[in-house]
Amino acid sequence: MNPKISREEWDRRTLVAMGLRGLALASLPPCLLFDPARSFATAADGEDVVEALVRPETLFAGIRKPITSRAELEPRIEVLQRACDSRIAGPLTHIFRYDTPVEGFDSEIGFPVSEPVNTTEVTTHTLRSMHFYSTLHEGPNDTLRETIGMLYRRMYAAGLSAELELVEVYHHRDSERPAESRTQVMASFLAWPEVYRAQLVRVLGEEKTRAIWQGGERMTPYTQVDERCTWVAATIDRLKACTTVDQQFDILSRVALIRPQEDVMQYKEVYARGKDLNAVLQAQHEKMSKTRFGSFADPPTFDGKILHVSKPPYDREGYLAAKTQTERRKAYCFCSLVREASDPQIDPIFCYRAAGWARQLYEPILGVDFKSCLITHSILKGDPFCAWDYHLA
Repeated sequence: MNPKISREEWDRRTLVAMGLRGLALASLPPCLLFDPARSFATAADGEDVVEALVRPETLFAGIRKPITSRAELEPRIEVLQRACDSRIAGPLTHIFRYDTPVEGFDSEIGFPVSEPVNTTEVTTHTLRSMHFYSTLHEGPNDTLRETIGMLYRRMYAAGLSAELELVEVYHHRDSERPAESRTQVMASFLAWPEVYRAQLVRVLGEEKTRAIWQGGERMTPYTQVDERCTWVAATIDRLKACTTVDQQFDILSRVALIRPQEDVMQYKEVYARGKDLNAVLQAQHEKMSKTRFGSFADPPTFDGKILHVSKPPYDREGYLAAKTQTERRKAYCFCSLVREASDPQIDPIFCYRAAGWARQLYEPILGVDFKSCLITHSILKGDPFCAWDYHLA
């Protein structure tokens, strides 16, 4: 089954499925309209159709405050409707953000707006451009979990890593007849090939980029994981053949999920109290130990010159129970490309992407730009975990 459908290849089932979604999609503001060249993930009869869209930068007026229940949103919606009024430029939208230091869920409810709206409760800002998997959920909110789970399963089957936003666009809200509600569910993902190409151009220029990135133009949001993994392995080999270790780190560490500033700031405050990076490492350990990840597989250390960092396991119980390297890889890796591939034969420098996630934390804390990093351990070469050393001296 080809996961991408050209306009000439649409069959009747696909057209009917898209037509049923037309009522909801017609109400999308320009900021959430699909790209004309968008891709479609087809599915067997009875399964949901997943669509890929890009949200450009969008002016958004919202109330951002943690919630523990959706019922807490109702009074905020009333405030927003009064404050935004004639400046509303699209449907009511709810954004969940992850990896931020809040109790409950980091929630922002609001509207795309035509001009800024700022009050004591409402703040206007610009949402950054992001890529999403999206589908229309028809029915009550209490069944949204199943739809969200489906989106992430399809995303991981394509070897894509989830970004840290989940968005719900409410096309029709009906508390009296919840079965008639229509919600566009949007799960964000990292558009790896595009971000990678931009970093290649930044460091190496267009000519070398064309040689290294070749084949990337065939990668779509629905290229399945093993095919995507084959291309990644080939392009990483070409990258390694014509670059230095420091260039590899510079390029690949910039191809990482964007870390929330709220997460960075909480540890920056810890460091500011005593200028002791080991206090930050201890604070991280204490926080992580209370989560399902259970802290790091290889504890981070800092001796004043080398900062040694690793990752926690994605599935700690599975990781501790693993008896084979394949089981260990599938339980350890946050990277869905490595985790979900049947046999990822990728050079370990690919793990500089993980180093990029940690880099976004430690660089602003220390006020330095990391120039040198070495991968010391990698699941990709048979080690029990991934770890790396930032050389700061």
